[in-house]
Amino acid sequence: MRLSTTGRYLIAIILVAWIAVLALLLSLRAGTGAETRFDTAGALERGVAHAADNHQSIVGLVPQDLYGEEWVAAAVICPFESEQGIAQKYEADASELELGSNGVPEDTNYLLLRSADGGQAFDRIDRADIDLCTVPLGQYIDARAMLPLGATGQGGWALLN
Repeated sequence: MRLSTTGRYLIAIILVAWIAVLALLLSLRAGTGAETRFDTAGALERGVAHAADNHQSIVGLVPQDLYGEEWVAAAVICPFESEQGIAQKYEADASELELGSNGVPEDTNYLLLRSADGGQAFDRIDRADIDLCTVPLGQYIDARAMLPLGATGQGGWALLN
């Protein structure tokens, strides 16, 4: 069986459109970095804002409850951590983070989330809002573990002992 000229053109148009859709999807996926461009980015900040709105000065938040059940581990990335240091310490690709010449900027900390299948996401958090580096963790924690946070006198929040 042989296709007519119109049929061949129709199949060629469908193939070209399919290739264009795949290229678009791949470019969009490549554009979504590991930083804060994931569905639940900012969840810790929203959780703290909710506690502040309810006039709470101490709150315990669970990363897995905030960010989603797919995240099984979390780590805090503090200022001055370099891309290489993050790669060695956490086995994470930090190439898309906004790092200065001295690594993570002094006014920034990141919450690194890991999934069971090796996926990762970095949630960038301004230390003036939430300072996760007041207690050195230095390793992954279970994402089901509660992060105790307290309001500071400067209007922000900090990780408590």
